[in-house]
This record gives sequence, structure tokens and C-alpha cells, in this order.
Amino acid sequence: MDLTVAICMYNAGKYIEETLGCISCQTRQDFSLLIINDCSTDNSVEIIRRYFERYPRQYEIVNLPVNQGLCAGRRFVEERATTKYILFVDADDCPKPTLVEELYGKIISDDDLIAVGCYLEYMGASGEKLNGGIFLGEKTKEEFYNKAAAEKLIFMQPTAIYDRQVALSVGGHNLDGFPDGKPRYRDLCEDLDLWTRMSDLYINGKAIVVVPKVLCRYRKHESAMSSNSLGMILRMRHIKTNLKRRRRCEPELTFVEFREQMPAEELKRIEREARSADMLRQGYYSLRKGNPFVGMKLLAGSVIANPRYFYNKVKHNLLRL
Repeated sequence: MDLTVAICMYNAGKYIEETLGCISCQTRQDFSLLIINDCSTDNSVEIIRRYFERYPRQYEIVNLPVNQGLCAGRRFVEERATTKYILFVDADDCPKPTLVEELYGKIISDDDLIAVGCYLEYMGASGEKLNGGIFLGEKTKEEFYNKAAAEKLIFMQPTAIYDRQVALSVGGHNLDGFPDGKPRYRDLCEDLDLWTRMSDLYINGKAIVVVPKVLCRYRKHESAMSSNSLGMILRMRHIKTNLKRRRRCEPELTFVEFREQMPAEELKRIEREARSADMLRQGYYSLRKGNPFVGMKLLAGSVIANPRYFYNKVKHNLLRL
């Protein structure tokens, strides 16, 4: 099997052994395992070494000299791996036993396929089952061609197998043109950026699809409620802008250029949308934790900040109370 399974890790000591256990239980094992340690300060590396002393198999661990974030870790794998295909697994997720077998089998079944994803189901920080999941992506090539031709963003979960050289040919996980410091904007929507760049190849008959099955459990942390909504919205706008510019054969904008060119009124509108998203998310978690007063106050704030955003979320059942 011409495949590298890669894990980009930072302080994953609480979960990495469970993830490795899921990797060891895969029904197909003929893949290279590459682990990128992004300067963890916990005992993640020692846990990995002890695990493979008990359950020997081929693996390589690379300790990066400087913490660079998720996008840089994935780009490092794209450049270091020698296999045709790469499959990333998050350091705290739990792949189902047939993940590797089914995704690899699908992508090699059709030369037109350059990336194949799957559905994910949610679990909590302690592994408990949560309602919902991530069920994104087109199931057929025809659905994908229609979406790509319409200049739509290509949303698909990061737990996917893809052609390494094809990804690099369109720029791979992009590290250039972002401001220094934090937040690391290059780590926001980094997979959306890659899938959308790869979607340009629809004109050559290439396609990105999903296996419509839950093949991985995705761990949701409460810290997600403090995620950078403003940064995520800006990055999605940036990715969409460059998609349209590429299709018009115009040069792309770096993120810095894109943000500098954004009109002040548009930025204020996006900031209101981001505040609404943050309060909506925090209100949902407060209700789940049994704090109805705080939860309703936050939901009311979300409505006030951006009524349209709140309405659209409820309309599309993305918030389930």
C-alpha cells in the first residue's frame, strides 16, 4: 500500500495512546506511520515510545525544533513523505477499524479521484458519545463536478486520504502570506483551502468525494466554544476570493493583502457576525451544562448582534437545543 498515515501532535498525552490503539486495530496495516511532534511540553513522546515497545510496528516520530502549528506540520508531512497518498488522523481522534481499508480502496478504484473523505461522529473529551457529527462532501463525481464548476468552496473533513503530489502541485497546505504571531491564520480553514485549490482540477476530470459512512470518531472539546470565529470567517472569505481570482486567471491575494483591501464597513459587518457566532456557541454549551440563565442571555446577545445569522443557524438545524 502506497500510503502514509500521519499524526500531527501537540500535547496530546491525554489521548494519543487511544488514537494509536485505533491505528493498531486497522484492518489494513501495510502503511507507513509518521508522527510529527510540534514541540509538545507534556509526556506525549514518551507515551508513544512505551506504546510501541508493547505493540511493535514500524513508525517514525519527528520532533520539530520550533512550534509551528497544524498547517506547518501537515505541509512538513507533504514534503517529507515519499508515498503517493497521505491520510491525516488527529492526535485525539478515534478511527474506526476499517478507515484505512475503505478510504484507500475507494481512492485507488478510480484514477479520477484525488481525495476521498468520510463522515465523522462526535464524541466528548472523555470519549462519551455526543449527538451529531460532520457529514460533509459530495458522494459522487458528478455532484463534485457541478459544485466545482459553480465556484463553490469544497467542505470536507480533514480525515481524508489524498494524492500527495497533486496537493503539492496546487500549493499544498499554504504557509505564505500570513501575519506573524497569533492567532495563526494559516491554521484556520487550512483543509478547506487545500480541498478548494485541488477542486480547480475538475476541468481535468479530477474529483474529491466522500465515502458516506462514519469511519472516525471526532473529539469535541469545550474549548471549541472559544474558537476564533472572526478569523474563520475572514479565512473563508479569503479562500473564496482566491478561488474566483484563479478561475479568472488573476493573481491570488495573500491573507495580509486580502485583509488590507477589505472595506471598513465590511469588516465591521463580519465582526458582528463573529460576535453572534461566539455567543451562540457559548450559549449552547451553557445550556448543555445546566446554566439556563447564562445560556439564554448569550443566545439573546447572539440575536441582537446578528439576527440573520441566528435565524439561519436555527433554520438549518445546526444548533440543536
